[in-house]
Amino acid sequence: MTAPAKSKLRVNLPHVLSEAVKEGRAVIVFGAGSSMECRSSDGRRPPSADELRDHLAAKFLGTKNEKRDLATVAEMAINAGAGEPQVFDEVARQFKDFSTSKSHERLADFRWRGLATTNYDRFIELGYALNTTALQTCIPFVKNDEPYEDRLRDERSPVPLLKLHGCLDHRLDRDVPLVLSNEHYSTYEKGRDLLFNRLRDWAQSSVLIFIGYRIADPHIRDLIYKIDPARRPRWYMVSPGGDEHDVRFWDKKGVEVISATFSGFMDALDNSVPQLFRALAPPADTGNRPYLKHLKNGHPSDQLVEALDRDFDYVHAAMPFDEVSAEGFYSGYDHGWSGIIRKYDFSRRLGEDLLYAAVDVDPETATVRMFVLEGAAGSGKTIALRRAAFDAATALDQFVLWLKPSGILRAEIIEELWSLSGLRLFLFVDHVSLHAEELERALQSLKRKNVQVTVVVSEREAEWAAYCSGLDAFQPTTSTLRRLSEREVENLVDLLARHRCLGQLTNLSRAEQIEAFLSKDRADRQLLVALHELTRGKPFEQIILDEFNRVLGDAARSLYLDIATMHQFGVTARAGAISRISGIRFDDFKSEFIKPLTDIVRVAADRFTGDQGYETRHSHVAEIVFRAVCETDEARSVQLSRIVGGLDPGYSSDRRVLENICKGRNIAKSFSSIEHARKIFEIASAALPESAFLFQQAAILEMHHAKGSLDAAEELAQTARTLDQNNHIYVHTLAEVSRRKANIAVSQVRAEQLRAQSRRFLNEITINDPRKSLTFCNLLIDEVIDLLRALPEDPKEYMIIEFDRKVAESKDRLDKARREFPGEAEFPAAEGRLWQRLGDEARAKRVLQQATSLKSQNAGVFLRLAQVQATGGEIEVSIDTLRSGLQRFPSDKQLHLALALRLIEYNRTTSPEIDGHFGASYGVGDHALDARFFHACYLFWAGKIEECRRLFDEVSARSSADYRKRPNPEEGIIDQFIAQQTGSVASVRDDYFFIQSGCYPRQIFAHMSALNGIDISELSSGKQVRFRVRFNRRGPVASSIIIS
Repeated sequence: MTAPAKSKLRVNLPHVLSEAVKEGRAVIVFGAGSSMECRSSDGRRPPSADELRDHLAAKFLGTKNEKRDLATVAEMAINAGAGEPQVFDEVARQFKDFSTSKSHERLADFRWRGLATTNYDRFIELGYALNTTALQTCIPFVKNDEPYEDRLRDERSPVPLLKLHGCLDHRLDRDVPLVLSNEHYSTYEKGRDLLFNRLRDWAQSSVLIFIGYRIADPHIRDLIYKIDPARRPRWYMVSPGGDEHDVRFWDKKGVEVISATFSGFMDALDNSVPQLFRALAPPADTGNRPYLKHLKNGHPSDQLVEALDRDFDYVHAAMPFDEVSAEGFYSGYDHGWSGIIRKYDFSRRLGEDLLYAAVDVDPETATVRMFVLEGAAGSGKTIALRRAAFDAATALDQFVLWLKPSGILRAEIIEELWSLSGLRLFLFVDHVSLHAEELERALQSLKRKNVQVTVVVSEREAEWAAYCSGLDAFQPTTSTLRRLSEREVENLVDLLARHRCLGQLTNLSRAEQIEAFLSKDRADRQLLVALHELTRGKPFEQIILDEFNRVLGDAARSLYLDIATMHQFGVTARAGAISRISGIRFDDFKSEFIKPLTDIVRVAADRFTGDQGYETRHSHVAEIVFRAVCETDEARSVQLSRIVGGLDPGYSSDRRVLENICKGRNIAKSFSSIEHARKIFEIASAALPESAFLFQQAAILEMHHAKGSLDAAEELAQTARTLDQNNHIYVHTLAEVSRRKANIAVSQVRAEQLRAQSRRFLNEITINDPRKSLTFCNLLIDEVIDLLRALPEDPKEYMIIEFDRKVAESKDRLDKARREFPGEAEFPAAEGRLWQRLGDEARAKRVLQQATSLKSQNAGVFLRLAQVQATGGEIEVSIDTLRSGLQRFPSDKQLHLALALRLIEYNRTTSPEIDGHFGASYGVGDHALDARFFHACYLFWAGKIEECRRLFDEVSARSSADYRKRPNPEEGIIDQFIAQQTGSVASVRDDYFFIQSGCYPRQIFAHMSALNGIDISELSSGKQVRFRVRFNRRGPVASSIIIS
């Protein structure tokens, strides 16, 4: 009698695992056993580790019956003379003739959070390619420097595959060799540590499923041991082996063993996850698609429907929104459409002009049009842009799309909408620098196909210059939000009154309320700042610092600081990065921190990377939090180093944070101690040792910091060039270092050698680049200045001829550069430096005026022009120049200080406007000692003695012992207006004495040298004296002392 066939054992999957797969939250990690179901044409399976070992031993070592492990044999084979390439090629040949398994193909029938493998083969990638109904596109990653997020965003439904031990297709890449020998295992994370970090990030909140690993595999043990089971979801190991002791052991570690093969597990998934739950969830409210009214020429594709749900807001009168109170809106909390639909905002003339210019089209209008709304952080750009978009859609009945912060802009989506509607599309993009590259690619494609689209974007001026230069090819029309007009202020005051948000302004008359916004000490402030200060009666920075200090719990405050440190650069702080930096997972945030950070931090999601993220209510608020909390060099260095060490530049948001933190010029300005500044780059370059950008920026720090080393700068710049020999930027940095070294050379011969070296570097740059031209111009200007210094009192004729020739050569080079790069402000500024050094103030003034009319990236040109004008006696004109600079750079502290001092010189009296500019010339935690010093002097003059004393105490505490140790021997700008004071001698020492005076609460220091026609013997306690006031870092000092 024939025995009955044995029935196939059915595997029942845990409910938690099935739900995770349904929701796309599961991650599979593949080991060697998962490839054993693949077959060659003759029915063979891929070699196991022992079989591969035996083959390599026989081929390269001539041994049989090998007892050593694969890693040892591989290392011996490599060192025996075969070398890595030959051994790796032999490994590849052993996997060449195999086809992927059906189980690998069936992976693509489900949605995964991510995939990872320690296998070298390509069976997973091939399985996805063969599955014609794949729900996701498999994107493999093998090394750190691949643009992780950018590659994911290029696909509609991507799933990343992390190849942790290398890939046969990349086997000869020296940066990421196959992890095969013992030597490779000892450095297995080198060049791919970010891949392992991404897997660890997933492991914090995802269900991990291990397939093809032995229970005792060291890789699995390492990952499991490092993450506390109580702080992560339950994980699963698919393994057909393992006894009850193994199962119990791993169960205690939060890992459940599922006794099944790879194919058995996939069969079980088929049974437990129905087809209905595998595809992407349909867009919310699919029955209500108001954009269909525009689509007259057909029906939208599934891809278009998905994009309009996930990537864009279709703007219309009945669009949904998250409710925000009026008070929250005016405090900067609104990140959506609530304030627009509830009409909390007021009409901005510039926004209206921009809107009507954008929609005013005729048959001759270019197919692709672009309008740019620029302005400082907190000036109201986003609200003005949203209002323009909403009015275009509702009042003017245009087809308007708003790109979501994490949305993807694809040319084919815009093209399909245009084709189906026959209408010009209006696309609005806020903070466009975050989308600049994809927008440029899309617009180039749309322009070639004559698709009619108008793009209206907003950005800070500096961010546009740094990241959006490629968009200039579309000849954008640019408008800049400046100070509020009287009509706008009237509308704002009426809105604040209607919604009972006037705060400290409530008891003033309407005229006084309007005047508060228009007064000169407020007019140059950003709208966000003015709203806070006027309605709450405190400086904006103090309001933000008080808010920070009210957060309950050190851990919550630390988390808020980490988020603010990243969000100050306008990007979302990724939860994965925050988790590595602070140890606080997203689940921890939801359970422990969401309450103390309510209305302070909000959560955002990225559908492509699957990551969550955090933002403060406004990037300008985040900037102030960082500056106010990290007051010292040491605190800033520690905080920025923490952040840099936890970043993954494969994500665009992390990359933007890294680029902004590690800007050499900015760090040079922010740190008085170069050691603390260097520490940031040490941490950053240790985390990313192959980043040429980091070494270049470290070189720029050394060039620009007062205590930097040009020799160190040269070494760092050379390292950057070695790491990336195809980027001319690093060659230019070497040229700049050589130029600067020439300027401090001890001999003329050495200076000439270094300038020749600088020119050789510049000549290596084959493209016509403005930086290259600027350095050529500066080299000539440097030579002119050297010749000028060397001219004797009675120069020979040949000296004069040579000097005049060099001046003419400099001028010709500058003229040529300005013709080639008419929009670059640096060239007029460089010419201004030339004429200023030569003593031709008139010519310097003319070229600096030209520079201010261009898009300068910093306020320096306004400061230089104002100085030239003031030197020529044009005080009032210089004040206008500084005011213009503040319209362009409303937060620039040096402009505020210069304007305060110039107004004192011109008005010769105190005023709220001067006090306001002094107050804006420094901030919590910065090193603006001169600004504080002059403000304290001014407060003494204005009779605000207690404020004066506090500020002098702060200056004294922050400064070194050498800072303003003695008062200026000459009368200063403020000293001259302070009346003569009276007092009595309090005590007398050998070289100095103290005066008790009603003008200041502390005794005033007086040196014996300040006595005016008085014999020292006449001094005694109680003696009445009169004196003038000068100042040192501690406060007022007596000068020109006479006995009453």
